[in-house]
Order: sequence, then structure tokens, then C-alpha cells
Amino acid sequence: MSPNPPSSRAVTGRYDTETDVLSVRFSAAEAVESREVRPGLVAAYDAAGAIVGLDIRDASAERLTADQDLRRLAVAA
Repeated sequence: MSPNPPSSRAVTGRYDTETDVLSVRFSAAEAVESREVRPGLVAAYDAAGAIVGLDIRDASAERLTADQDLRRLAVAA
């Protein structure tokens, strides 16, 4: 049996239409710290310092172009 079953690695996302925030979670680990790593991009970290999630504020704004992906957006984190 694999030490990391696929369900433990599932990425989840949620978009809040009221706040225009796209939240992406990479882990079920508890976030203990967060910081804005770029304008409008907030990274959440677990106790070991690993990124467990990203919040993209003003997600519908045109500053996020179609060719950008989360890997490149998270480089500063």
C-alpha cells in the first residue's frame, strides 16, 4: 500500500462570489501562518513551513491572464 493514498493529495478549490476570492487547498494540514507573497496572492503554511493553500484575491480581475497557472503564481511563496 502506498504511504500517500491519492485522497491525501487531492487539491480542492472554492470560489466565493461575494468576496471574489479563489481558495485552493493542497493539503488537509492545518494552516498556522499566512502571508501575502504578491499583491492579491496569500499563501498559507503549515507548522513545517510547507504551503498548504493559496488565496487569490480579486480572482475575477484581469490581472490574472489566461496563460498563468498556480505554479508560477506561487513562485514567490
